Amino acid sequence: MRDQNLVKEIEVHMKSQRAITWVSSAMPTGGTLRIARTASDGEYSEISYLTETASNNDYKPVISPDGSRIAFFRTYQEDPSFFEWRSSICVMNIDGSDFRELTGHDYMNTEPYWMRDGSNRIIWSRMVGAGNEQQQGTYVYWTRADASPGDEQQISATNREWTNSSLKDGRIFVKKQNAYFLLTPNPGGEPVYEEIAYPDSFHYLHKGSISNDETMIAYMKKLDPAGNDYLDAELVYAKFDASAPAIRDEVAFVPRDPTHFSWYVSISPDNSHILYAEDGKIMEHDVAAGRSRQMSTMADVQYRYPTYVGTCK
Repeated sequence: MRDQNLVKEIEVHMKSQRAITWVSSAMPTGGTLRIARTASDGEYSEISYLTETASNNDYKPVISPDGSRIAFFRTYQEDPSFFEWRSSICVMNIDGSDFRELTGHDYMNTEPYWMRDGSNRIIWSRMVGAGNEQQQGTYVYWTRADASPGDEQQISATNREWTNSSLKDGRIFVKKQNAYFLLTPNPGGEPVYEEIAYPDSFHYLHKGSISNDETMIAYMKKLDPAGNDYLDAELVYAKFDASAPAIRDEVAFVPRDPTHFSWYVSISPDNSHILYAEDGKIMEHDVAAGRSRQMSTMADVQYRYPTYVGTCK
């Protein structure tokens, strides 16, 4: 706990600076990844851990559209092959209370996102390995935030689909094989897929985030088809037209640099800034100014997977 005089000094300083708050996975030295809330102005910061786990890791928190809850996934087994990971989709209140697991951990359940349509659902990608009842591959699932393990439903039609964010009209952004679509779920029947127009012939867009007003999208863009999914990627934002649907006017705001690990973006509520992780630090990009600065200040904390408080990603 910080000295109370220092806390007051930080509060006064933050009032005179651009201060932001984010939720992320955070790992103190010698600890595990836990869900944490951090407030910072780039010089001073305060962190509050929202989960406690001695042997598990908590990954990729996302905030519900009404700002009241957080979804994330917790691992029970990690392995060089992601298909051999075992994890559960979890939900809790924004202050860390009322923690619940919404799925079992027989599979790799990963990349949760909240539906924006008021349905109280969470969507995610499930990786199914060989030797299971389902064909090996990746599937899109959903469940209600008040559901129990086993209530989840598959909403993708094939075993080669991956989800990102969603829209207020209920369509879901998915990668299907090597193209991108808006999927309209149809449980018990065939979903509808609308292909998203994109300017380049090759594209692998991942860790995507759609702005609250659904006019902007940001993601990692892999540049070399034969390269590494992460170190051979750049961070990009672009215009998003949900009516077309189409992605246009890309801007690479963090160019490819194999010496730095930059990933996992979040768009601010007013579309003016983009938050991302780089080498265990939290960075923020000013869209108008075209420059980035470090927002995390604690050298003994490793950060991953940030999302602004106030955006549902």
